[in-house]
Amino acid sequence: MGGQDVVYWKCQNMSSLLIKNATLASGQIVNIFIKDGLIYDIGNKSPLCDQKIDAQGQSIIPGVIDPHVHFRVPGAEYKEDWQTGSKAAVAGGVTTVLDMPNNQPAITTQKTLDQKRRLIKNQSYVNYGLYLGATASNLNELKTVSGIAGVKVYLGSTTGDLLVTDYQIVEEILAETNQIIAFHSEDEECIKQFSIFPPRRRAGNFQFSNIAKRHNQLRPEECAEKSTGKIIELVKKTKKRAYICHVSGQKEIELIRQAKDQKLPIYAEASPHYLFLNTQSAIDLGNFAKVNPPIRSEVSQQALQLSLSSGLIDTIGSDHAPHTREEKEVDYAQAPAGVPGVETSLSLMLNLVNQGAITLARLVELMCSTPADIFKISKRGKIEPGYFADLVLVDLKLTYEVKNSKLYSKCGWSPFSGRHLKGVPMAVIVGGRLVYQKGKIFGPPGGCEVF
Repeated sequence: MGGQDVVYWKCQNMSSLLIKNATLASGQIVNIFIKDGLIYDIGNKSPLCDQKIDAQGQSIIPGVIDPHVHFRVPGAEYKEDWQTGSKAAVAGGVTTVLDMPNNQPAITTQKTLDQKRRLIKNQSYVNYGLYLGATASNLNELKTVSGIAGVKVYLGSTTGDLLVTDYQIVEEILAETNQIIAFHSEDEECIKQFSIFPPRRRAGNFQFSNIAKRHNQLRPEECAEKSTGKIIELVKKTKKRAYICHVSGQKEIELIRQAKDQKLPIYAEASPHYLFLNTQSAIDLGNFAKVNPPIRSEVSQQALQLSLSSGLIDTIGSDHAPHTREEKEVDYAQAPAGVPGVETSLSLMLNLVNQGAITLARLVELMCSTPADIFKISKRGKIEPGYFADLVLVDLKLTYEVKNSKLYSKCGWSPFSGRHLKGVPMAVIVGGRLVYQKGKIFGPPGGCEVF
C-alpha cells in the first residue's frame, strides 16, 4: 500500500500525540489529542505534544476490530506466526483481533489457553483476545474459564477434536456458560451426505474445471441453513447470545432475518471472501478459493452484500486462515480449506464505500463499534474522549493494487491479488503509538490482551 506521506513533527512530551485536520466519518474535521494512550480531546485545540500528524484530506476511523482470525499459534507457525499475523493486521488497519482455538493442540482447557497466552506475550503489534474451543466433553472448563473472547463451537469438521455434532450438548453449552457462543455453522451429518467423492487420480492430474463450484456442491448451502436453523431454535429456548461466523448463503441470511425480527440475541458475521467472490468469479483461483463454508453463488453473494446496508449483518470478520502455497498446490481433495484476509478486509470494504454500497459510518459500525459492543471490548471501537487511541487514517481517494509480493502475511498470497481497490489505510495508531505508516511497521510489538 502506498500514497502521499503523512507529515510528522516532534514536540515536547513523549506520551502525547496530536492528529490535526482529520475528517471523521460524519464529515466533521477535527484535531484529536492523545495522551498516555487514550483519546484526551476532540475539537479544534492544538496543545503541546510529542508528535503531530497532519491528516488533511484523510478520514479517521476507529481501529478495526477483527473478531475472526487464525494466527496459527501454536502448532502451525510455518503458515503464520503471531508477529507476521499481527503485522498483516496492522498493515490492513486492524488494531484488535480475536483469535480462534483450532490450534495444535486445540485450545480447549485453561491449561492450553494459558500456554497459548505465554507464547503470544510480547509478540503482537495489535491488541488481541482468545477464544476457547468447545468439545463434546469440556463443558466444565467452559463454565469456569474467564478472560476470553467467547466460546467457539464447530458444528462441522475442523482441526483436532473441535467438533460437536450432538445438538443436546450444544444446548447445554449455550444454557450453562456465561460466554457468547460463536458458531462455525455447517451441519456435520449434512456434509457427510454430500461428501461422496470420486476416486482420487494421480497428483497433478486431477482437478475440476471449477473447484469453488465443486466445493460448494460438496458442502452446500443446505448444510449451513440446517445448522443455523437449529442454533436459532436453541437460542429461542435458552435466551443466550449466539454469534454466527461467516454467514454465506441466501437461505441462511433469511433465517437470520427472521430471528432478528423476533428480537433474538443472534449476531451475524460476514467475511470478505463471501462478499467479494462467487463460484464463477473464483474459477481461476482453484484451491486458493477453497474455504469452509465454500464460496457461494452470485445470487448468495449479492444477497450478502445487500445485508450490509440493511443492518442484518452485524460485523465483518476476515476469517484470516493462511496456508502455504505448497499446501494449496495439490489435488483438490488434499488441499486445506482457508484463505488469508486480515490485511485486505478494510480496503475491500472501503472500496465498497467508494462504490456507494455503504457509507463510511456504516463501515465503522460493522468493523469497529459493533464488534466492540458484541464482545464487550471496553473502551475500543469508537472515537471518543476516554477511549483507547486505536485509530486509522485512510485515504478514500487513493487506489492501489493488491500484490502478493507486498503482503506481510507469512503465506504470501491473497485471493484478491491483482485487484485494484480504492481506499487505503495510511497510518495506524495502536494505544496512542504510531505502528504503521505508508507500508512501514514500527516496533517493537506493543499490543495487549483486551479481556
